[in-house]
Amino acid sequence: MNGKAFKEWRERMALTQQQIADRFKVTRTTIQNWESELTPMPQAVDMACETWEGRLKQENPNLGPLTLIYSNRSMFINPYGPRREPAMMQQEAYQTNAAALARVQQLWGREDFCNPFIIDESRASLWNIVELERAVSGKDTGAPTLPNLLKTIAKHVRDNSDKFVRSGPKLPTPAETTKRQQAIERQADELDQLADSGLRAILRDRGHVEAVFSELIRLGTKAPDSLVSNIAQAFAIFERGPAPAESEARLEQGGYVLYYRGCVIIWPKVRRDSSRWTVNLASKNPALLAKLGGCVVIDDFYSLDNAITKARRYVDELI
Repeated sequence: MNGKAFKEWRERMALTQQQIADRFKVTRTTIQNWESELTPMPQAVDMACETWEGRLKQENPNLGPLTLIYSNRSMFINPYGPRREPAMMQQEAYQTNAAALARVQQLWGREDFCNPFIIDESRASLWNIVELERAVSGKDTGAPTLPNLLKTIAKHVRDNSDKFVRSGPKLPTPAETTKRQQAIERQADELDQLADSGLRAILRDRGHVEAVFSELIRLGTKAPDSLVSNIAQAFAIFERGPAPAESEARLEQGGYVLYYRGCVIIWPKVRRDSSRWTVNLASKNPALLAKLGGCVVIDDFYSLDNAITKARRYVDELI
């Protein structure tokens, strides 16, 4: 791969010179020199580009058009079981990766949503069912899902908080500049907190998301247009169909974990106190953890469901 081919590949992947420099752990100047062929390109770069291409496509929210394919029931047929209607394949077209993933999030967990995968225009697989499960569960932090898009915008806003439009007849003082920068960073914190609150909470608080974007504009900056457009497309998908299913508790490291509105409710596999049910409430978000005042222990003497309900109510009142 020569410098021209490398530049074409980078642009096809919708990456800036700085983004690709960060991946290769080099400076932006090095990338510029490779593309202009002022310095030779290491042979390993060619192999890395080929290895990363599939993942870079997955992380690109604007990639499209795409087709989501799934069946309305399991493809497996038990020869010893009762006869049933054959599964029917469904196809849905989406303009962007972000929109297709929003639809997957919306349908995930439904009985009539089985064996999903997403293909691109070349008919090549972009997402398989295992990769989609990681995206929906939040384990894939690079997938352009609605929560991750908010996180990406928050990082962009925070990294560029010192760059804003200065209005008025005179330049702001250092104190005024610092105050404006802190106000912009607080909006980034709001987006992070919204992202950590979970998908259903984000959908309930759409007005809050829009208010943050409006406040950023008032402060003389804004979120990247393409990402805001992706978020608008995702919201439109969710508005046209059923609400996504509530998250279910999953077993992790010997205990059950339930994510709820940016907080995590945890309880052990085996009840430790026979007289009561106990769950722990915490958060990975520093702002939410500060509101909680650390890890909160919640008890109930009747059932585990009651203890979990109390924890959810605690979070609802807190947020």
